Amino acid sequence: MAISKEEVLYIDNYLKFLGIKYLDVRLEILDHLASEFESTEKQINLGDFLRTKRPFVKNYENQWQKAKHWGHQKALIKRILGYFYKPNQLFIPICIGIFLGFNTTLLPKSLIAISFFISLIVPQCIHFYVYYKPVGIYKNIQSAKYILSIMALPSIFMYLMGIMAPIVKESPTVFYAYWFFAMVFNIAGLQEVMILKRQIVKTYNKLISN
Repeated sequence: MAISKEEVLYIDNYLKFLGIKYLDVRLEILDHLASEFESTEKQINLGDFLRTKRPFVKNYENQWQKAKHWGHQKALIKRILGYFYKPNQLFIPICIGIFLGFNTTLLPKSLIAISFFISLIVPQCIHFYVYYKPVGIYKNIQSAKYILSIMALPSIFMYLMGIMAPIVKESPTVFYAYWFFAMVFNIAGLQEVMILKRQIVKTYNKLISN
């Protein structure tokens, strides 16, 4: 049976009633429920149909969130590995190596420490800025939440500095290796953040225009 616009709105309001507040999650569940209702051969009241789907809706939301989270983490690892075997990505670790070489040969130790912390703090600041812009989008789109989770792995290098400090002080080689991989992870994280944000803004603009 064909589904009407009023029935689509009814499904949307039902999902809001169940607490599915994010537009992108609600759209996916709505599309699934509307398609299933249309394919139903026997006559059934939409309200009765939706009441039978309540466990499905809750389970779908949880599974959706897990899939998105791990999908972004896998994409981050894939991008990091790509820096070392994809010809069009090799310039990134090369540029990081040149940057570290510049610090080693031209900067005094006091400025090297400042340069190290700036190179780790700036990417985190940028990703927080990206998360909150445009204003309010993170309140309406569930996918926007994963902008924060993408940078969770790169931020570990900052949190581990207390543990690593005695080791890196004793060995400049370990320090520069640690710095190199910290920058690799942070740059890869920022790239994934920017890709996701473009997708989110596109999705958000499409959803609010409907």
